[in-house]
Amino acid sequence: MDNKISKILVGIDGSESSFNAANYAIDLCVKFNSEIILLSIVPSKIHHGDSSGVFGMVSQSYLNDYKKEAEKWFKEIINNVKNEETFEIDKRIKTDIINSPFSVAAAILNHAEERDVDLIVIGNRGNSGFKKMLLGSVASDIVTYSYCPVTVVK
Repeated sequence: MDNKISKILVGIDGSESSFNAANYAIDLCVKFNSEIILLSIVPSKIHHGDSSGVFGMVSQSYLNDYKKEAEKWFKEIINNVKNEETFEIDKRIKTDIINSPFSVAAAILNHAEERDVDLIVIGNRGNSGFKKMLLGSVASDIVTYSYCPVTVVK
């Protein structure tokens, strides 16, 4: 059985929990000499005034605004790594921002499978606003349906 962790995917949504997950994944990356994929999923929303009421359709301006925000999150994480001087780990960090018609959890799982990751690291709660839940619905779905190990970080 090969226990090598060569690729780690981290879900980033701007929440404190997702930044904690990134920090945890970076520690693992140092230990296992792994590659990290920081992934942010553009959340679907309903357009007011759009008579179709279709989920998963986002305006170009919403997409652009979200991508700018996600790039800030990625930059913050990478700059923290550079400041720690963990032997140029920042060169092993990849970033992806995707817009998916699927749920956030399904999009993360699909991306993980496409990239053949060995471990998914995710925060226990995201920016959904349900602060009293023990485990967020996205984290719960990822733990339930993932083909690979999942680490949930507080």
